[in-house]
Amino acid sequence: MLFYPLMREPRWVPYAAVAILAAAVYVHTLAFGFVFDDVWLVVQNQFLREPWSAVRAFGHHFWHGTPFGTGYYRPIVTASFALNGRLLGWGPAGFHLFNVLLHAANSCLLLLLLRRLRLSWFASGVAACLFAVHPAAAWPVGSIVARVDLLPAFFVLLAWNAWVGPSTSGAPGAPEEEPPAGPPPVRRSWPGALLTGAAFLGALFCKESSVAFLGILMMAALRPARSDRPSARWLPVIAAAAALTVYFAARWANGIGYPAINEQVNPLSELSWPSRFIAALEISGRYLLYLVLPVRFHDPHAYGPTAPPPGVTLEVVLSGLLLMTLIAIVTALWWRRDRLALPAAFALGSFLPASNLLLPIASLYAQNFLYLPLIGVCLVAGEVIHRVVRAPAFGPGDKVPVRAWVAGSIVVALGLAAAREATIWRDYESLFRAWTRRFPNYALAHGHLGLALLDGGRAQESIRSLRRSLALDDRSVETQANLGVALLRTRSDREGLEEALAHCRAAIKPDSDFVNPRVNASNILLLLGRPGEAEAEAREAVRIAPDLYAARVNLAEALFRQKKYSDAAAEFERLVAANPGEVNVRSPYVVSLLHTDDLDAARRAALQARRDFPDLAWFDFCLARVQARSGHRAEAMTLLELSLSKDEATRGWLKEVDDFAPFRKDRGFAAILGKD
Repeated sequence: MLFYPLMREPRWVPYAAVAILAAAVYVHTLAFGFVFDDVWLVVQNQFLREPWSAVRAFGHHFWHGTPFGTGYYRPIVTASFALNGRLLGWGPAGFHLFNVLLHAANSCLLLLLLRRLRLSWFASGVAACLFAVHPAAAWPVGSIVARVDLLPAFFVLLAWNAWVGPSTSGAPGAPEEEPPAGPPPVRRSWPGALLTGAAFLGALFCKESSVAFLGILMMAALRPARSDRPSARWLPVIAAAAALTVYFAARWANGIGYPAINEQVNPLSELSWPSRFIAALEISGRYLLYLVLPVRFHDPHAYGPTAPPPGVTLEVVLSGLLLMTLIAIVTALWWRRDRLALPAAFALGSFLPASNLLLPIASLYAQNFLYLPLIGVCLVAGEVIHRVVRAPAFGPGDKVPVRAWVAGSIVVALGLAAAREATIWRDYESLFRAWTRRFPNYALAHGHLGLALLDGGRAQESIRSLRRSLALDDRSVETQANLGVALLRTRSDREGLEEALAHCRAAIKPDSDFVNPRVNASNILLLLGRPGEAEAEAREAVRIAPDLYAARVNLAEALFRQKKYSDAAAEFERLVAANPGEVNVRSPYVVSLLHTDDLDAARRAALQARRDFPDLAWFDFCLARVQARSGHRAEAMTLLELSLSKDEATRGWLKEVDDFAPFRKDRGFAAILGKD
């Protein structure tokens, strides 16, 4: 099973098998949509669609083209989005396809590296398959934006392959070699070192934690194999250091500093150092355990403002012991010049920057951070298998040995788990339902689940999630605003509207340009019969977003209800020009003009409305009012009769206006009113 039947095949067949396996696990992600950060970074990012954006990405930060600022500089990732959209279309399938193919390519590069390290085909195949199907890869493959972990892995693997150099081992069926005792051989020429440095620079341009690769280059140079010449071992280090210098120069030239951390996304960022370190240590233990035993990752703790400071628990102690033990093992292996030290060091080195142990980062939970460490873990696994498990001999008619069946069973089980794990990225609701189960005290998860339900037309269901989010952390203006909307859609009683108004106002800050809660507040105030307050909120919304249609509708309605008809008519005129098909705007526009006694303008507006809405009696009635005020009795009576023929409600409208007072003794008018 696994690579065992392929050991007599041509050299390229195992690589094709690994690629197919990696793609097969995640092929269902092609049916997924844009989820979470995909919306900002891809769907609504107009910068990607601009000419030469793939090149101009090197002059901007990662979130350029979105409302968010950042200290991240990842131009190759941004360029990949731009090229992806141009080549495969701007729908989600093309972006997911790129991620699947990139993961398959990374799996092949890992197999190539394992072979260049002169491991057996069996050990190399098992390790490469573990990488292809490990559930830690599910997030970076399933999430489009998590390509930010796939791409640096691609360049790190290129750099590592360039550094190690080509293998002299034979085809799959050739006799296997024992690995050398010390570190792997390195490139002994400037061209090889430059290839290593160039690929390393590509990795840095994708993600900052790629810097861990420089660490293993230095480790290999400081404790090299005894056969290495001093002049050769430092060449890759010099090239990589030059690449790091170029990277920092590019960051500096673009004015990119350390990123600002949103404490609602990562509440650890607002904790003092001891508390943050304690919490991050426990979470790190969970992450590291997941690499070895990929059962569903979860964290039941709360870290927001309502939670007590993290304390030293048994889990914290065990996580600390695990981390220190791993560091000690890596150090001992390195000192002994055992080449297991380098991949183990890379796994730790690429994990630590994303662990919140060194500095707070932009996310609290993100399994995609494990993709780079997974490279090191699988390299270690391949080396251990090579040393411990004798490569099975293969010949015609040989039975597949038990060890191959065991390895194959593990790969199948992991593949099924990875395919299932990836499904949480199917859509917005799937993602945040999974998050609320795994991280039940994470306010962000509950808030986004509430938003997903609200956007899906399930406002009543969203209220519970939004309330839970605010109970954990009430500082999110987006969640406050969303709860206001949910209550507005589900409650019509005064108590419900007052609560909705309170949440909308909690989302409004004096120096904020967050306009939606102001629009919703003005709408609620109109429903509560407080047009003066509604006007104030609507005017502020219009100041922030002058072309926002909903804000101007509320402003016009508030003015109308306060009988500020001249101002209301001006606002309604603007709205009619923007949306002439909206009858609820045309009607108050005509009525406002009537109240200002601008009969010519009212006549023109009513005539146009009758042409646009010929089946509505209301505009016949409005034009009849204009004719009555103008002294055109016959025309007014004709229009009233036409209005009555279309809608019996005309009789009720007549009783509410005084325009037809001179007609009350007219027999025809009395008939219209239904009197004898």
